[in-house]
Amino acid sequence: MKTGKIIWGMIYIFIGSIFLLDNFNVIDFYWVSVWRFWPVIFILIGINMLLSRFGNKKLVPALVAAITLVTLGLIGYQGSRPNNDSGWMSFQFDNEDSWNDSTRNVPSYFIEPFTGARKAELRIQGGATRFKLQDTTSSLFEADVKRQFAKYTLTKSISDSVEVLNFRMRNGEQRLHLDEMENNETNIRLNLSPVWDIRIEMGAGEAIFDLAPYKVSSLKFEGGAASFEAKIGSLQPLTNVTVEAGVANVEIDVPSESGCRIVVDSGLSSKDFIGFIKQSDGTYETSNYRTAAKKINISLKGGLSSFEVRKY
Repeated sequence: MKTGKIIWGMIYIFIGSIFLLDNFNVIDFYWVSVWRFWPVIFILIGINMLLSRFGNKKLVPALVAAITLVTLGLIGYQGSRPNNDSGWMSFQFDNEDSWNDSTRNVPSYFIEPFTGARKAELRIQGGATRFKLQDTTSSLFEADVKRQFAKYTLTKSISDSVEVLNFRMRNGEQRLHLDEMENNETNIRLNLSPVWDIRIEMGAGEAIFDLAPYKVSSLKFEGGAASFEAKIGSLQPLTNVTVEAGVANVEIDVPSESGCRIVVDSGLSSKDFIGFIKQSDGTYETSNYRTAAKKINISLKGGLSSFEVRKY
């Protein structure tokens, strides 16, 4: 028996079992606690190659299975622990030249005045934090940052009459504590007047965006081990939503009066599309997609993610 198949088989069974138990609320699994340890797969493959070459041929499958089982068990144990519980895999990433304890828990405030822009683009880049958009402002953009690490910058440029805002974490100025992510929160507020294009890029973290009162032309989320919740409104004739995720939990709410179409490119992710009809080409549509005046097109791409789209 090829031991490589043993490793991958056990990994697939492990991940599938975790998703299944988590989806049925049997366990609470914290992917953010383990996502940085994916290189363990290469270590297991390397062990397999060495044992296959130099080990006892009869004992190799049993040894590989035992090592893989123990490793997955330790990862499962770490993933079952909340972020504020520093388990055996609690890591810190320090940059002492740009960090000292006196900067921790210092709130920051960002604001960009509204000058009458009809179209605006917001680009957000960050990690190991919680982004929330649940309120509006008379300014173009506001953000309150409560942080345990890192510094953010806000810049604005104008491209073809579109005001482009870049709100991002500064590279190299962070001390990353994944088990303290709940203490890193950024509350964002946007102006209701412009038509918005929004792009969010984050490695690990959480993003909760209530966009129902906004005119949103496009929304794109790119995440690693992340959680993404978005509520889309019906103020635009067409809204395009794109999600590209590794190991993520994605929940999207769409208005019942809008026609919605979902395209999924993922073989291992779980899918729950309530109120949608599967088409012959593998896409999913609401019954009013062809006739609705307002449409929402959703594209979902993921490795081992959970996708849920609901109507409200």
